[in-house]
Amino acid sequence: MNPVPPSGAAQPDSTVAIQVNGLGKAYQLYDKPIDRLKDAFFGGPRYREFWAVRDVYLDVPHGSTVGIIGENGAGKSTLLKLLTGITTPTTGQVKVNGRVASLLELGAGFHPEFSGRENIFLNCSILGMGQAEIEERYESIVQFSELGEFIERPVKTYSSGMYVRLGFAVASSVDPDILLIDEALSVGDEHFKGKCINRLNEFREQGKTTVFVSHDMGSIKSMCQHVVLMDQGEVLEQGSAEDVADAYLKRAHARGNERLSSYNREGSAYPRWGTGEIETGLVELVGRGKEATHVFSPGEPFKVRIHYEARKACKQPVFGIGLYRSDGTYINGSNHGWRQAPIELGPVGAGETGVVEMAFDSLPLLQGEYYLTTFLYEHGQAAPTAIDHREHAVTFEVVDASPTQHGMLFLPTCWTVDRTAADGTHLHSESDS
Repeated sequence: MNPVPPSGAAQPDSTVAIQVNGLGKAYQLYDKPIDRLKDAFFGGPRYREFWAVRDVYLDVPHGSTVGIIGENGAGKSTLLKLLTGITTPTTGQVKVNGRVASLLELGAGFHPEFSGRENIFLNCSILGMGQAEIEERYESIVQFSELGEFIERPVKTYSSGMYVRLGFAVASSVDPDILLIDEALSVGDEHFKGKCINRLNEFREQGKTTVFVSHDMGSIKSMCQHVVLMDQGEVLEQGSAEDVADAYLKRAHARGNERLSSYNREGSAYPRWGTGEIETGLVELVGRGKEATHVFSPGEPFKVRIHYEARKACKQPVFGIGLYRSDGTYINGSNHGWRQAPIELGPVGAGETGVVEMAFDSLPLLQGEYYLTTFLYEHGQAAPTAIDHREHAVTFEVVDASPTQHGMLFLPTCWTVDRTAADGTHLHSESDS
């Protein structure tokens, strides 16, 4: 998939499924609804132009699987709408060779008052199928969707997952030459997502063309020969899945650090309490690069450094850290005292400063957003007393380029497969240990 040089219009090419020349889409943004009316009667303009897509050149060959990636608001969904013809371009041209089916926003193309069955006939007709052809494929569409008796109910009663099931079943069953999919598959459950991926692999084997938007870098790398990276409506990079996905992750790390650093610098709205003899200050997170960061990868080194200053003397302070997922799930709590070989600080005098560090050799967290709560308690009393307890002291993110597990924690598993034929012949034995 090569960009068309801006110096001239692309020539028609029968090997290309989708050809895009200088494509752009601008929207008129009015500060107040009345300004639109004033423009109509008194002239203007009184609007600001917002370019959702600008100056895009693409050639998508027949039989290719192309991924479009980028952060939210990068213009990915608008580009897909332009490719399907749902949205008309402000500048440039789109040439599509073949029958197109699409799965964009949830519920797009469905009439909410119609049943699932009625919407199948409606959507298939819109996609160019005749009545006899729709009736012939109806049962297979319903079977793939797994909607059962819900197929006779109005789609306005459907959950988001049911919308995806019906939409993908229809879009993939009309035998399209080109299939365009937005992020909708991320809504489905793992079982149905697996069915969809199998169907997309069948399309690829049949020489069909697929273009899909996704934030799942694992799917992008495993399924796509070519990837387009967008930002602020423009194509930043395009090329192999490995190279472009890695470029996206680098940008995600940089943007994540910028966003989380700003967030962590702001005054915390979370509770903080204690007697105040010792005050904790900067909480630094350090990764593989040995510099402070807020974005990590699973398996890389991870350190937490808590800087402190003693305002008054303290008999036996103990520092601890609580690790939480962003939804508040408590993952782990530890301190330097409750260990097989405890570190006893002993008395701390007024004016003392220092740094307490907790480290993982290999961060066991999978992709997601997390936060730390810092504990500083006086253990020189009958019951530990809070000196400086800071809820939600620092937030960080884990980004996984090639996910191999699902959930919250990475577990070092070992798999073994041992196969025996029906006649008792040993076929194969393999282990990844």
